[in-house]
Amino acid sequence: MSPAPTGRFQRPDQDRSPPVELAPGLILGLDNVAIELPIARIGSRILAALVDYLLLSVVMLAWAAGFLGLAMFLDLRGGWTFGILLLGMFLIEYGYFALQEILWRGQTIGKRWIGTRVVDRDGGEASTTQLVVRNLLRLVDVMVGPLLIAVDPLARRVGDRLAGTLVVRVSEVVPELMLTRLPDDWSREDVQLVEAFLTRAPTLIEEQRRELADRLAAWVDDRAPGFLPQQPRDSLTRLRRGFEASGTL
Repeated sequence: MSPAPTGRFQRPDQDRSPPVELAPGLILGLDNVAIELPIARIGSRILAALVDYLLLSVVMLAWAAGFLGLAMFLDLRGGWTFGILLLGMFLIEYGYFALQEILWRGQTIGKRWIGTRVVDRDGGEASTTQLVVRNLLRLVDVMVGPLLIAVDPLARRVGDRLAGTLVVRVSEVVPELMLTRLPDDWSREDVQLVEAFLTRAPTLIEEQRRELADRLAAWVDDRAPGFLPQQPRDSLTRLRRGFEASGTL
């Protein structure tokens, strides 16, 4: 499943159908189902970063004071001492963001406080590999990241582009989603499509929610006949009951 956040997209199964226009913040799922993601923009990203770097600076000062104190006590000298100090600072910065995002499913202290989260570009939960990769170029992003976030339709910095991730707002009225049933042989992308829709469904307007639910239910019926219950007729309820999704409103 390939996202098409901006521009024009031609359906592969209907070469003559008109291209689909997608606004910034939309991803294109399977069967041309567009799902809106609440992209976190420059303001919330900067606020979250300020919180994190404030806490990080305290940790780094503690490391520097402790290491330099130990070096003086042991009478350690030479350029390698300064190198160890810098290496420690790099590892602390990288570990601060990468470990928190892995342990807290895409969030750091700053992101939790502001209400944002790192997700896969298709709207699902970001993998450990993606969270590791997105932080590799954090030092570069400190310099160019804010500009890229401001001009990019999906507010991606270099690390996000490299890892295939997005940062979205977390709505307090939408609880965590859990799918307890899945069709056999479904790919990760298939699951992400359903998760993305069911998570955002409570925030969509009624007409959009009903249309997307009908199209997604028809796609599931085609991919996994008999998986969804036939009753009730409401497609959103069929999807929730079929996947036994908990945490949705």
